[in-house]
Amino acid sequence: MKIYCSRTELNKALNNVSHSVPVRTTSNILEGILIDVEEGKMKLTTTDTNMTTETVINVNCEGICEFVVPAKLFSAIISKLPEEDMMIDYDNEKSKINIKSGGSSSEIICFRGDEYPKIFLDEGENFIYLEKEDVKKLIKKTAFSASTDEFNRIITGVLLEIKDGSMKMVGVDPYRIATYKIEVENKENISVIIPARLIIEVSKFIDDDGDSKMSFEVIDNKVVMKFDNNKVIINTYSGKFIDYERILNKEGNINIRVKKDDLLKSTERASLLASVQNNNLIRFNIGKDMIYITSLNEEGNIEEKVEIINDGEDLNIGINSRYLKDALSVIEDEEININFKDSVSPAIIKPLKGDKYTYLILPIRMN
Repeated sequence: MKIYCSRTELNKALNNVSHSVPVRTTSNILEGILIDVEEGKMKLTTTDTNMTTETVINVNCEGICEFVVPAKLFSAIISKLPEEDMMIDYDNEKSKINIKSGGSSSEIICFRGDEYPKIFLDEGENFIYLEKEDVKKLIKKTAFSASTDEFNRIITGVLLEIKDGSMKMVGVDPYRIATYKIEVENKENISVIIPARLIIEVSKFIDDDGDSKMSFEVIDNKVVMKFDNNKVIINTYSGKFIDYERILNKEGNINIRVKKDDLLKSTERASLLASVQNNNLIRFNIGKDMIYITSLNEEGNIEEKVEIINDGEDLNIGINSRYLKDALSVIEDEEININFKDSVSPAIIKPLKGDKYTYLILPIRMN
């Protein structure tokens, strides 16, 4: 069976489905891509059993076929084909394909398509339409804060909550919290925990091309996202997420107003002398109208001054510069508010108005 298609479209589809090809597996067939061709459409599917990605492209063909190709080899060949027009000739009896483009011809041995694991979901009508840009922001502004310690697997995921007309995503590790929310139209309350590593992979191929909207649905403990010609299914975690709201509600009486970019640039410079060995420590000496930021080691010292408005007491506190840079670098506001209680309580970053985002960072005890 001969299948004609565009190299560019196929290559983009392969890049999309590559995000759910397992890095290590004992099953050779999971290292492959399931290709299903029917009625002028080619559907490519990959799974690592926790995340499944499907992408559909248009092709010219007559008939129906299904086979599995080794993902790494097939992707490498397609990316290096000499011409835009290409043809895949599938031989069902010999279970192999021949790929032709210009003067290039390659042959690959395949697996049978019916050997590949498939997911069957009763997709309903409880989906939500979201702006792709909003979804990318939710992920970008929170997932970096999720823990990477598999010992406490629940917080290696991000909490996604939908209630009261808003969708909020929350990332937590033992030393920080990140929350961000967008407005949505949905009558049903939803709360699920999505593996952060997987949702970050999805964000890498939600691009600006095509339709500006995407759909989101929770079915049978799985999150289903559809955008453009892609469908992604992610297994969620079962369990109880940390009570982050209780932690965030413990605010102090020291509130400083500061220009975000000024603080970020000064933190970046001060962090040049910070190191993992001392928890990326930089020191904040907070006065009425200025923060003095200092860092030092055996090679030297750095001091930065940033103008602020402080309506509370003076304070000396140690901050993890990497965590602070992570939070500041995803905030778009020109000015922010940072709340402090004392030198052993968290710093809490919020917008000047509203509660669209919140970032909490635990302090570092200083000698």
